[in-house]
Amino acid sequence: MAIPVLPTDVLLIICKHLGIADLLKLRQTCKDFLEITQLRSVWHELLRAEVLEKNIPIPGLEGRNLATLGAKELESRLADALRLRRNWISPSPEPVRRLTFRTVDKPDSQVISVSFLPTRGHRWLISLALSTAPDQRMFILQCWDLLDLSHCIARRSAADFRGFRINTDPSHPGIVALRSPMGVEILGIDFLSNDPDSAFVTLHVLHNLAESLQTFSGSTLLTKLDDNRLHLRTIENPDVSAELRNPNYVVQKECVDAMITHEYAVVVRTVTLELYSLSSFHAGSNESVIAPVAFHTWQWRVDSVSLAHQQSWAATARGIAPPINILVRYASLFPWPVNALHHYVLPCDESYNARAAIDVNNAPYLPEPVLIRTFASPIRLFARWDMVLGAYGTALWIDSHTEDYFDHAVEGQRLAGTLFTTFEPGGPVVALSDQGASATASMVYQVREDDGWIRIAIAEEEGKIAVGTSTAEITVLEYI
Repeated sequence: MAIPVLPTDVLLIICKHLGIADLLKLRQTCKDFLEITQLRSVWHELLRAEVLEKNIPIPGLEGRNLATLGAKELESRLADALRLRRNWISPSPEPVRRLTFRTVDKPDSQVISVSFLPTRGHRWLISLALSTAPDQRMFILQCWDLLDLSHCIARRSAADFRGFRINTDPSHPGIVALRSPMGVEILGIDFLSNDPDSAFVTLHVLHNLAESLQTFSGSTLLTKLDDNRLHLRTIENPDVSAELRNPNYVVQKECVDAMITHEYAVVVRTVTLELYSLSSFHAGSNESVIAPVAFHTWQWRVDSVSLAHQQSWAATARGIAPPINILVRYASLFPWPVNALHHYVLPCDESYNARAAIDVNNAPYLPEPVLIRTFASPIRLFARWDMVLGAYGTALWIDSHTEDYFDHAVEGQRLAGTLFTTFEPGGPVVALSDQGASATASMVYQVREDDGWIRIAIAEEEGKIAVGTSTAEITVLEYI
């Protein structure tokens, strides 16, 4: 007697409740189940439930929309996403590939900045090296192709280098804003050029702009004067600017970091966190000063901070702004920062109306950041350290906590991190205290016995970490 076969729509409902391992076993049982488990809808639903809704990054997409992928590609992306996540958040993540290369073949050189180009497949790495060789002091800005490290693809050298910022908007042709003696240059990159020395292409020059670069997003620049005044301007109309000013301070406090979108700016100063509406600025208003629609005063003076939106499936589905993770290291009375990192979240305001202009009564975020936890992260006197946040909640930092590995050595560094889960209103919070940490790092990626690491960068979507050293080397760790 033949075994009755369930209708396809019933089988599809059953498949929605199976994991990836169960589906792979099911397809081996018979031809009918093989055909069912090769349907695109099965893998799209599984990818949504196991990856997207859990805010897990999908490596290998390189900007492609999931709607353009077939069943086999969806299956492959799902397997890679889960494999990367298991390795990435393990106590000691194991790199599957390690690339180390020198940026400058000169003595007395070091890497002072390293960054992945946002969402361009994270194939490209921007580095800034400083050579202090006796013959000439030189800054070297370079772009590297991580698929071919035989040579850099773009290079710009200057003895008088005054800072740069990478564009956080990958859709804009301007990739780097470079401050030079002539002003601010907006540079693109000719990725097909065979001559690295001409591959950085000048797209715009903002002549005689003598302000420091703070943030570069799309066509918008945030710049800073020596007296800490912040100015917002666009590449298209650089002569017109608006000052972001907190009226509660006659003398503006130093800006530590800032985040800009088309609608708003989040500015972290040493004493405040400020939220500004940019609606009138981008609408062409002649407003010369913009006051914050909300601000928060820190309990202690901020030494360093890192900001990043937290990818949130739930926020996207509801059409609201994603929460913002904030990693803070406070300053101390001594010439080094305190030995703790603090994780804050700037929560979304559920009542925000995205179709209306942002103002004091309609803001995308609540005015006060929520402290989630404090991590022990000791820094020895004069030791180098750095920290960075990923788009999917990974906090990564360099500190001097090496007692678990090298006993009480006078040198040594740890590359550690943890994963911040998506903040939900009403969740647990902790009180800010100087008495100790409430948490420890959950992942230790690498340790070393000296203090050679200087800067770190993270490409969380592709499972990559880049570390720059005091000997002008960069090591790229790939975890899938």
